[in-house]
Amino acid sequence: MKSTLSATIITLFICSTAFCQIQKSTSPFAVRRVRINFVAKDSVNLLLNEEFDLIEDSCAQIVRYAHLNMKDRKFTGNFKDVLRADTGLVLTEGSYNSDGLKDGRFVAHYMNGTLQAKGSFKNNSFDGHWDLYYEDGKPQLSLDAVNSEISIADAWDKDGKKIITGGKGPYLINMGMISWKGKLLNGKPDGTWRAYKTDDATTTTVVTEEFKNGVFKKGNGPLGDYTDASRLVLADPNNLLPFTRTEKLRVSAVPCNGVKRKHIVGAQYSYGLRVFNEEIKNVVSPYISKVNISTFENEINIQGYVNEYGDLEGMRAESTFRGDVANGLIQQLSRLPRLTPATVDGKPTKQKIAFKFTFTKGLYTFSYQFLPITLN
Repeated sequence: MKSTLSATIITLFICSTAFCQIQKSTSPFAVRRVRINFVAKDSVNLLLNEEFDLIEDSCAQIVRYAHLNMKDRKFTGNFKDVLRADTGLVLTEGSYNSDGLKDGRFVAHYMNGTLQAKGSFKNNSFDGHWDLYYEDGKPQLSLDAVNSEISIADAWDKDGKKIITGGKGPYLINMGMISWKGKLLNGKPDGTWRAYKTDDATTTTVVTEEFKNGVFKKGNGPLGDYTDASRLVLADPNNLLPFTRTEKLRVSAVPCNGVKRKHIVGAQYSYGLRVFNEEIKNVVSPYISKVNISTFENEINIQGYVNEYGDLEGMRAESTFRGDVANGLIQQLSRLPRLTPATVDGKPTKQKIAFKFTFTKGLYTFSYQFLPITLN
C-alpha cells in the first residue's frame, strides 16, 4: 500500500508539470490532462498518439510500457509499444542502455501491423544491416552500418521501382525542411551533392558538398565554405522511425478532438518567381504596345486563381476602368505557362492570385501576389 501511494504522488506531480507546459503553448484558458503514469518505481505506461507524442487518455492510440528515469528524461532497459485497441499488436520493441541510448535489436511495425523496420542499434546509431518497408509492405531501403558509418545497399520508390542497386545510382534524401540529392557509389555519396528547401518547387541549391569515394571533401553554404564535416545524413533514425519521437517526451501540439495543423505549400513557378515575372512581361508587353496608354492614370486590378493543375482560371477585373484593356490583359495572362499548384497536406488545391497594372505618364508597371489559402 505504501509503494502504491508513492507511485500515485509521482504521477500527480508529473501531471501538474505537463499541464503547465501545455498552458504556455496554447490558449491560457486551455486545460489538458496529459499524464505520465508511473506504476512502480521507474516503470511507466505512456499514452501516445499515432505520431508517438504524449496525448490525453481519451484519444490515445498507442501505449508504451517502459522504464523512465524522469530526472534525466531518459528511457532505460526494455520497452514495448502496443496498439491500444489491440495490445497483442506490438508496434515497437527494443531496449535502451543505462545511458538512455538505443542499443540492441529493434523491430517496428505500422499501425496496420505491416513490418516497418528491423535491425540493431549501438549507442543510438544504426548498427549492422537494416531493412525498412513502406506501409503497404513494399521494400523501401536496405542499409548497412559499421562504426556509425552508413552505406545504402538498395532503395525503392513508393511504386516499387528500384532506384538504388548495389549501392549505386541517383539518390534523394528528405531530412525534413531540407532535401539532398546526388549520386551514390558503393553505397556512399560521391561527386557533388546539392541541398534545397524541401517545399521549393524550383529546387534552388542552398548548400553544395563534394565527396570522393564516400569521403567528404568540402562544402559551401549560406555562411561560406566549410571543411569540418558533412551536413548530409544518409539515414537518420529520427526521420525514418517515428517511435523515436517519444524519446523527447513531447506533448502533442493537437489536443483530443483538435484540428491538426495542415502543411500548406503555396503555388510556385518551377523556374523561380523572377523568371515568372519575365513570363508575365513577355505575354503582356506586346499587347500593351498596341494600346494608347498616354492618357492612362489609373490601376487595373485583376484577380483569379491557380487551379489544381497549375493553370490560371476565373480571371476577372476588380475595377471598371478601361474594361476593354482589362479583358485584353486577362486574355494575355491566360497564356502564361503552367505553375506548380498549391498543396494542402500534399493534395493539390486552388489558390487565388492577384495582378496589379499601374499606368502613369504613358508608362506601366505591374506586380502580382499569391493570396493566402483559406481552409474550410
